[in-house]
Amino acid sequence: MAALLDGIRVVDFTQALSGPTLTRYLAELGADVVTVEQPGGDITRHSATVRDGRSGYFASVNRNKRSLCVDVHDPRGADLVHRLVAQADVVAENFRPGTIERLGFGWERLHAANPRLIMCSISAFGQEGPLAGLAGYDGVAQAYSGVTSLNGEAGGGPIVAGAAMGDVLTGVNAVAAVLGALYHRERTGDGQRVEVSLLLSYMQAHDMSIQSLSLTDGAVVQTRSGRFHPLACPYGIFTCRDGYLFLCAAADRHWRDVCAAMGRADLAHDHPWAVRASREAAKADVNRFLDEWLCSLPSRDHAVELLQRHRVPVGPVYSIDEVVAAPALRAAGAVRTVSDPVFGTFEAPGVPLRFSAVEACDDGEAPFLGEHNEEVALGWGGLDTAQYGELCAAGVLRAERVAPRPSQRAGAQLAGGSTGPSRSQALP
Repeated sequence: MAALLDGIRVVDFTQALSGPTLTRYLAELGADVVTVEQPGGDITRHSATVRDGRSGYFASVNRNKRSLCVDVHDPRGADLVHRLVAQADVVAENFRPGTIERLGFGWERLHAANPRLIMCSISAFGQEGPLAGLAGYDGVAQAYSGVTSLNGEAGGGPIVAGAAMGDVLTGVNAVAAVLGALYHRERTGDGQRVEVSLLLSYMQAHDMSIQSLSLTDGAVVQTRSGRFHPLACPYGIFTCRDGYLFLCAAADRHWRDVCAAMGRADLAHDHPWAVRASREAAKADVNRFLDEWLCSLPSRDHAVELLQRHRVPVGPVYSIDEVVAAPALRAAGAVRTVSDPVFGTFEAPGVPLRFSAVEACDDGEAPFLGEHNEEVALGWGGLDTAQYGELCAAGVLRAERVAPRPSQRAGAQLAGGSTGPSRSQALP
């Protein structure tokens, strides 16, 4: 069985996380993704954790891709990239609006050369409008969207989410846009440009705050409420003897399940708390009561097991070391062990997409800077060896030293050969 996107070629100009999330998903679905990097490489090649010049951040986010390190400001480098785009199915970029045009790879020019091309532009605030020209990362868009205002203790200051949810959500939205455009192209033959932004992606995360404000003429303004949901009850993070758990029992049927776990049937029927509206009116009392009951139990894990046995939606608030060590999460595919020439094996998030009719992509490695210059330039780019050599000699194509893969090291040891880089891999 072929991979879902087998035969799809992607030219990837993106850096950091939102764009590389899009192209990582496409690569994991079987697309051939070539990351076009300027000399110096993706900015995350220097992000934590770094070992021997290799970034764990980059190695995790850019798996299954190929790297072409080319100076696109040199006309010869730009010409090579245009050769790739002419045969590509998808181009992805997440520069500030206007940058891709200044580099010479704007949509109008690319579309004229390749009418079937799909171009995905990712930005902080969209391609048009008063905010479009602003620089922005996940936290900036999160702040503008109002999501940051909801995080933190009641009466205290706002806090930034501890994970890059907006970047990843935007990357996933971009995947949906690209796949939709590919499907449209299959029906019509026409390529198109699709756009996604961090701001609009974050706005989709508001479950009730926007409409509640509007429908109540401003009477309900959701804000920070600490561990507990500002409206639903019980819904939030509760204290155990040795940690925390998240519990969602706002629906009356789930409240009855909680009461059964506590052995308090009296609270589930002829009691004010038996009705959702009454629980929400007495949130402080209900939450305090549950905190006290949970702290009376031997442990967090005991409390979770007891509540789950009674079909209550509940989960432990795991620390990151617990996430990595949890057998159930590994069995679910949430955590996987991956390999890397420098890091050896390390733990990384799992691949979230599953299909019954196609194979998953092999779990490849992230490329070294310019590692695939030769095969991309001579293969996809159509250059001959003399032209390729000229670009290397002129510094238009560059590469860092490539660490040998474990299989290469083993083969070299058996043959008594060198494990150093080839001439085409070395920096000029």
